[in-house]
Amino acid sequence: MLNNEANILVVDDTMIMREMLRRVLATLGYNNVLQAEHGEAALKVLEQHDYQFGVVFMDIVMPCMDGKTALKKIREKTSTLPVVMLTSVADDESIAECEQSGITRYVLKPVNAKSGVETIGGILETL
Repeated sequence: MLNNEANILVVDDTMIMREMLRRVLATLGYNNVLQAEHGEAALKVLEQHDYQFGVVFMDIVMPCMDGKTALKKIREKTSTLPVVMLTSVADDESIAECEQSGITRYVLKPVNAKSGVETIGGILETL
């Protein structure tokens, strides 16, 4: 199980989703949550913290740099950082492409408070 003191990065282009995930994580006892609004910003945050995060939750579709591109760049630096992709598109081709790129897991959006606690909590227990 992921240590409650671990840094967690939430990357999504919508403030509402970032805040929802922050609240879900806080409910689960994780309070070291940083946020970024797109892949470029996420890479800057990761670099500033030497990639010392317990997990990254990242949307696939974002402006500036999408989640797939950011994931490839993350994997160039580290293969061990868990990355959970957030997606509203759950077709087999999209999921297979993300899995080949090195995602740890994926979560279907939208995430709400009740389902988020169960889903995100289950993922965090496996890390």
